[in-house]
Amino acid sequence: MTEHHETYFLILAFFSELIGTLSGVSSSTLFIPLGKLFESIQVTLALTALLHVMGNSVRTIMYWKNINWPLTLKFGIPSIIMSGLGAHYSDLFSAQVFSIALGLFLIGISSYFHFFKTKFIFAGTWLPYLGGGLSGLLTGLIGSGGAVRSLALTAFDLNPLTFTATSTLIDFGGDIFRFFIYLQKGYLTSAHYFYFPFLLMIALGANWLARIWIKRIPKERFEKIVLIFVFIMGFVSIGTSFF
Repeated sequence: MTEHHETYFLILAFFSELIGTLSGVSSSTLFIPLGKLFESIQVTLALTALLHVMGNSVRTIMYWKNINWPLTLKFGIPSIIMSGLGAHYSDLFSAQVFSIALGLFLIGISSYFHFFKTKFIFAGTWLPYLGGGLSGLLTGLIGSGGAVRSLALTAFDLNPLTFTATSTLIDFGGDIFRFFIYLQKGYLTSAHYFYFPFLLMIALGANWLARIWIKRIPKERFEKIVLIFVFIMGFVSIGTSFF
């Protein structure tokens, strides 16, 4: 690890939380690929889950009135189940293979929607269950499945506040579940507990700033931001898989 790697890790956590909330994509999409440059993949997975729990707590309070409850339940239940399953088997699979596969998928699917402007068909039936389950599985396995969930949510024409609120609550249960599984597996030791209060301050500060900007973003522009960010994170996922 580099000298002062803890400081760099926390700076990365702040910008990941801020950018992740603004783009509508989970902070882990940026935090996991880059965080493992400063901490082990196991520590990064566990601390990312904790940052998610803290950030989701803050956003749930901030955006409570904007939650789309039917979508939350359809996405959330399979997401929680598959997130726990993925976390349970997270130490049995190659993180490099999953990172490359995820990167290729994100690049391909975001390019398709950007150039062809096509929405998912039957968005109200099978898509929430598939999107929630797949994003939960990837989140549990490699800590980064928010981009998949965000892509699925763009099919429902939600305004930025409702998008953020609904995505947050979908993610919440799975993050709590997988965090305790990571703890049970020993991914964190007492040497890492000093991160906890700093991550809480980051969650509060980053989400406060993000809320100010989200209110000013038109829905059409917000969807473009999501697609562009997912496209970029596809390359980040592939590139950092070799480090």
